[in-house]
Amino acid sequence: MAGDGGATGSPAQRQLVYVEQEVSSQLRIRTRRRNADRKRAFGLQISTVGLSAVITVLLGVQVGEPARQWLADVALGLGAAITVLAAWQTFFSHRALWLQRADTVHRLGALERRLAFHRAGLGDGEPDPVQVAGFLAEYEEIAQADHDSWTRVRSASDPQVTLPPVQAQARAVLPEGGGA
Repeated sequence: MAGDGGATGSPAQRQLVYVEQEVSSQLRIRTRRRNADRKRAFGLQISTVGLSAVITVLLGVQVGEPARQWLADVALGLGAAITVLAAWQTFFSHRALWLQRADTVHRLGALERRLAFHRAGLGDGEPDPVQVAGFLAEYEEIAQADHDSWTRVRSASDPQVTLPPVQAQARAVLPEGGGA
């Protein structure tokens, strides 16, 4: 990304390089995770639909004994496999994670473009420490929102997961009259 500045630049220059590298690194990681979750969500959905279609065909085929019993047994096994896949889908929530990570990738990509635009406008000048601090604050907000969203997705699929106190308070409904 930005090689100028490195360890020998001004403090603001080093901080800008740090934010650029952090955003770039997290963007690569989150993109890889988003793509993996998209593939898993698609694979699970297609598998359950495909297996359901195979079961329908197996049970509808007009054959005599003993082939009919064999087809029924295969259909029973495929039905059990669908149950396992559906439980996997519910527990791991790949679709919800894919959508949540897509949002994070979008926001990190937008921040990376703003950083590159800012860098291009600097020329030989020094970055404004206040702007650099703003970029870091935006990055940290994106990272925190991603974590909070991930926690909500995971806790929705597993009721035994307890939310951190901040999120638990956000879910609490204040009593009539305003509470505290």
